[in-house]
Amino acid sequence: MKIGVSSSLFLDTEKSLSEALNHLEKKVKYVELVCDGNLNIMEDGNAETAMSYNLTYTLHCPITDLNLSSYREKIRNTSLEYVKDILEYAVKVDAKVVVLHPGYCVFKHDYEKSLVSLIKSLKELNKLQENFGVQITIENMPSYDMFMFREPDKKIIENLEELKITLDIGHAFLNKNISKFLDLKDKIAHIHIHDNNGNFDEHLCIGKGKINFNEFSEELKKLKAIKMIELQKKSINDLDECIKNLKNILG
Repeated sequence: MKIGVSSSLFLDTEKSLSEALNHLEKKVKYVELVCDGNLNIMEDGNAETAMSYNLTYTLHCPITDLNLSSYREKIRNTSLEYVKDILEYAVKVDAKVVVLHPGYCVFKHDYEKSLVSLIKSLKELNKLQENFGVQITIENMPSYDMFMFREPDKKIIENLEELKITLDIGHAFLNKNISKFLDLKDKIAHIHIHDNNGNFDEHLCIGKGKINFNEFSEELKKLKAIKMIELQKKSINDLDECIKNLKNILG
């Protein structure tokens, strides 16, 4: 049973990376490292710190500044250049999976141009994946209009090639499309798990929102991907309960 916890639980707290990993190593074998804030794995010495723990890692891209869907080529190309830096750190910490956000498009008028740009980025990401030997995944996004890949868009899926999907259950629940994404089981290489009440991306403890995980527990069990709990700092005290609830769901 591959259960992990994202270090994002300690983002924007007073915890250092070593303090966060000390805490998580007692709970799970898998941890998702982040590239932001007080836990930024890309800061000097943090990769070495991570490798001093008996943990298996995945790596999450920065939350800000990247836009793989920008139709402004300078921005898209700069984003891809930075993905190379992320992949270099993935290699340093022997990360099995890298999670990328697909980007965003603020205005509806620009959507088609942004979709074309995203597909171009996917093709280039396939080359980077081959060069670095790290599995790159694209995460489905929550139900805010600006985000790309809120739905399992056929054009995006068809152009993934060797890339895979990080299925974020909480995001899919907001978009009412969990079953549609689960139908893409052959494309899913990683899973983010958290709960919400159907309106906002709350990242709550499993069981404290409205997602009925038992409805698709069998599908989850069949997926060999790491089930990565992704909570926010407001749920720090719920971590043990969340791990317990997920273990019950997975049987």
